Amino acid sequence: MKHSPSQQDDLVFVNISRPDEIKSASTQRTIRRRVMRDIGKSRRTQRRPQTLALSLRPSPGPDPVTSGSPSMDTSIPTSLDPCNTTFYPTQLDERGLQLMHFMTSDRDYVFRPFRSVWFSMALTDPSAIFVALANAAMFFDQRTREREFRYETSAECLAYYGQCVQQVRGRLQDVNESLSEGVITAILGLICHDLRGGYHGLNANVTLFAFWLDVVGSVAEDNRPRMPKPMVDAEYLWTDSPNVLTHLARSLLDEISMRRGTFSDVVIAFNYVTSIATTVHESQCSPDPFWRQEDNITMINMFGPATHFLLSMSRPTDIASSAQGVILLREATRLALLILLAALKRDVFLFTSSEWPHLQHKFATLVPFLPIPEYDAPCLKLCLWAIATVSLLSNAGYPGPYTAEIRAVMDRLGIDSIDTLKTVKSILWVDALHIQTEPFITGLSVPTCT
Repeated sequence: MKHSPSQQDDLVFVNISRPDEIKSASTQRTIRRRVMRDIGKSRRTQRRPQTLALSLRPSPGPDPVTSGSPSMDTSIPTSLDPCNTTFYPTQLDERGLQLMHFMTSDRDYVFRPFRSVWFSMALTDPSAIFVALANAAMFFDQRTREREFRYETSAECLAYYGQCVQQVRGRLQDVNESLSEGVITAILGLICHDLRGGYHGLNANVTLFAFWLDVVGSVAEDNRPRMPKPMVDAEYLWTDSPNVLTHLARSLLDEISMRRGTFSDVVIAFNYVTSIATTVHESQCSPDPFWRQEDNITMINMFGPATHFLLSMSRPTDIASSAQGVILLREATRLALLILLAALKRDVFLFTSSEWPHLQHKFATLVPFLPIPEYDAPCLKLCLWAIATVSLLSNAGYPGPYTAEIRAVMDRLGIDSIDTLKTVKSILWVDALHIQTEPFITGLSVPTCT
């Protein structure tokens, strides 16, 4: 069918069989000729000035339904037109526009969590938008090379990622830029992009320090860890607890576990902490122990899994319940082990132990509820170890505020202060802390007024 003259004047048809033919010289020449013709005509013809009548309307008040809820930046449209470059914080080339179109065109049939929120954030910063482009390139590569796709070989994705990293590195040198929302958004985007391979897919050191910082932050308030223990090589992290319990500790915990069935994880926790105590004691004989070496991560290797395990153990829901006598003993043991690790970090490794006051307070709150008269001999010995250990660590070797509880256990077991110290040392003792025991023995030997 032949086109009418008016149609031929208004339209120019370009036929291509492949997308890359749009760049051919003949096609580009046809497009330029058509565009420049209109520009030349507009220059030759003096247009009449266009006038618009505007009126102001009163702005509506806040919607009572939505005024209290958070909203996204209204300057960025929720539904993005990839061809409208008004909202881009930096100029994108043709390929960048294609990737943005790809990410917005599959909205109807591909669900991508937080798509709109992330794009509204990425489009506010010239560095963050490169993370969005890296994501788009990765998804595009997955779509076109579904079977052979690998993140490490996605060249276009890594190129955009590298551009973002380079920009962020430069902006971090600027005092004002380093704290800007845009840089923070870009860094968050880089982290999320890395985590697409899973937490365990990160570099071993990155995984290790993320794990360590999570543990350090969680133990400060005795919260459960947010991240799982990473599955990395044994040289980086203990994957299993060792089997190094003393004979008395093993027999006590085995007997309690057989009767109560709730102490199997306490055995694992004791193994972790006992192994740390042994390793530290052996390393102290070295002229250059590992904790004085700036390139040594043995501390994370040891303390990380042990603390993570102790924080992951279950806790009693109501310490005032008398029906939870053994469960309260289990909790006292868990807290005592955490306090012991905190003392090692503080006194031997000279490391920050921000958890110390909180753990001490929790233990002090728990002790009055321990039903000491109801415990059998194995439970009494474990209870004695927990209270005496915390007392020795907290009060410069004196029994301190736990004197009454320690004496109550001594009376039930029929032992004196010297035997009490022997029992504590035979279960778990850390020689590296150099605890002064004379005040402890003396304090328990002095009779009290009744």
